[in-house]
Amino acid sequence: MGNDDATCSGILIVDDDPDIRDSLKEVLEDEGYEVNGVANGREALEYLRKSPRPCVILLDLMMPVMDGWQFRREQKQDPAIADIPLIVITATGKRPVLIDADELVMKPLDLGRLFEAIERYCG
Repeated sequence: MGNDDATCSGILIVDDDPDIRDSLKEVLEDEGYEVNGVANGREALEYLRKSPRPCVILLDLMMPVMDGWQFRREQKQDPAIADIPLIVITATGKRPVLIDADELVMKPLDLGRLFEAIERYCG
């Protein structure tokens, strides 16, 4: 189910909660995806600028160091990574229009809905 396109390499999870990152990584790898995880927006930007391009980013909003909103602003300002699709995964009630996300999946996660969203970008 993972994307075989050489220009795209799996999924990047950006979440400060290691349990959530590890659980998501395990579930997505079981579905055949290559998955990497980082703990905040700053680590995500560093990863995106030096690593193979993911087909989609799963982003938590509430994180220390650099939150999801700041990450998205900086991502959008970098032409090399600006067009990577973003799925926000959050428990906060803020609407995705405030962050310019491609998709929004609320916590607690509906894995079926998450897989459908990922398939749109990594199918």
